[in-house]
Amino acid sequence: MAENTDNEIKDEPAFDPRFQTENLAYEKEKLIACGNCSRMNPPNRLNCMYCGGELELEVIDASSIKTNLRKLEAWERGINIILRETDAINFDANKCATFLSMDAADLSIIVEAGTPLPIARVESEKEADILLAGLEQFGLKCTSIKDDNLAADKPPVRLSGIEISHERLELKHFNTAKLTETAVADLVLIVPGSINESKIDSVEKRGRRNKTEMVDESATTADEAILDLYLRHDPIGFRVRLSGFDFSCLGEGKGLLAGENMRRLIDVLKELAPNAQFVNNYAAARQALGLVWEVESRKDSKGVLRAGFGKAEFGTVASTSNLNQFTKYSRLQWHLL
Repeated sequence: MAENTDNEIKDEPAFDPRFQTENLAYEKEKLIACGNCSRMNPPNRLNCMYCGGELELEVIDASSIKTNLRKLEAWERGINIILRETDAINFDANKCATFLSMDAADLSIIVEAGTPLPIARVESEKEADILLAGLEQFGLKCTSIKDDNLAADKPPVRLSGIEISHERLELKHFNTAKLTETAVADLVLIVPGSINESKIDSVEKRGRRNKTEMVDESATTADEAILDLYLRHDPIGFRVRLSGFDFSCLGEGKGLLAGENMRRLIDVLKELAPNAQFVNNYAAARQALGLVWEVESRKDSKGVLRAGFGKAEFGTVASTSNLNQFTKYSRLQWHLL
């Protein structure tokens, strides 16, 4: 009787041809050991599938790597991947969206905006390098910039006024006596925008079994025009806000409404510095921006509010603001000059 060798594992192929048309497993010598937990990983992974540690891999085909990007918290310091240009012939929206771990519809919003925008935010230079290489293979030419360079937590110097004389600008710092003098020719970037803030005050009371009941709620919103100015060698910039700014530099052109004065100031500066880049598309880009640089939101407790003898109510304040988002967008324009 012939010996049945069907169960001899050593003679079997790495895959069963009855169920697979090709071997989907990676050869043992191609696997990568994680430097953190020492477990073996496929060569198409950026992070260890067991502990999440970053793998030390040699990238030959970046677009084949499964990035599985982690969404960073707002307070974390990361690296932003900025879309600069799209190669319409080689662009593959679905493959690119999969590579970026994002929805294809969201990717299309960013691409169709037609202006340099963040397309991803990652935590390491290794991830940034792989994304830059992979996205170029998919038809997207990008660049990277660190959160430290955008420094949204360090807003531009607020101004209380501007004096213009003999091709020079005198920038007056808000609430200080400091002045910054510069040649008009050094004004290289003008970025107008708007700050939109909302706040919801809520008062609740707790009943039996910790059930809460809304007692009162009020909502307020505020929109304010804003203007950022950048000099040739200064990435921090200067900021004009409607409140606290003296529009006397407009002379006879100064009007009664602050919003109108802001528009006239922009026109004056554009005429004075015709070579300065004027970026006026923040409003149009806000939806696309929000996909990577989300509007800041927070919820704070007002603690216990006494509502009479033996009664207690609890107050909270939920607020949103796009101030940090605009600051990053504004400063990005300087780095793209």
